[in-house]
Amino acid sequence: MAAIVLVHAFGSSSRAWEPQVRALGDRHRVIAVDLPGHGDAPGPFTLDRAVETVRAAVGGAGEPAFLVGLSGGVAVCLLAYLQGGSPVGGLVLSGGFARVPRAFAVQRAVTRALPEPVLARGMRRALSGGAPAYAAMAAEEFRRCGKATFVSALDALVGLDLRPRLGEVDVPTLVLCGTKDRPNVPLSRELAKGIPGAELRLVVDATHLWNLQQPELFTETLARFVGRAGAPTG
Repeated sequence: MAAIVLVHAFGSSSRAWEPQVRALGDRHRVIAVDLPGHGDAPGPFTLDRAVETVRAAVGGAGEPAFLVGLSGGVAVCLLAYLQGGSPVGGLVLSGGFARVPRAFAVQRAVTRALPEPVLARGMRRALSGGAPAYAAMAAEEFRRCGKATFVSALDALVGLDLRPRLGEVDVPTLVLCGTKDRPNVPLSRELAKGIPGAELRLVVDATHLWNLQQPELFTETLARFVGRAGAPTG
């Protein structure tokens, strides 16, 4: 029974993993963390504190754990792994990147300029993966997080470029991206190309946070990868 540590997108919380926690809890030890300033975790948000949160969850699992990250959570997972010393059995990285794209500056500027109620309405759709069933939950989690924490999380990624270190990853890695998540498709290709032996899978009709939009498919994809990568060899 492998352990799985789930790391949510910025502006969200561990509740965004409810479908996966319910479906996988009887087969795996599933740990969904709240990053600093998100969900029930106190702020402020810093990248160092976020990484330490994930490393503590991995260390507490008591066995090699699979790190699963969404969006900004991908960067946190990679940094947690690259620090070393934690028993990580594999990585699943969805809708993320190894380097901050040029368009990121525009996203930060727009985020700063928008009034919080307007930003919250836009984030409601984004954080629910476009799935109406999860829209209210996504809105509540962004409200709890707040604009200030979300902006701090975006600011923490400025200048991030992990491409020179991707070759250090030596655990099974699955890179995922929805075909409707167009800005992140080339970034996901770049991420997978830099990690030795990584598998890239583009998911047809999937959005950015497709674990909520297509929860059954995401869960099945994750379970199969963990089962394959975690199987004993020899």
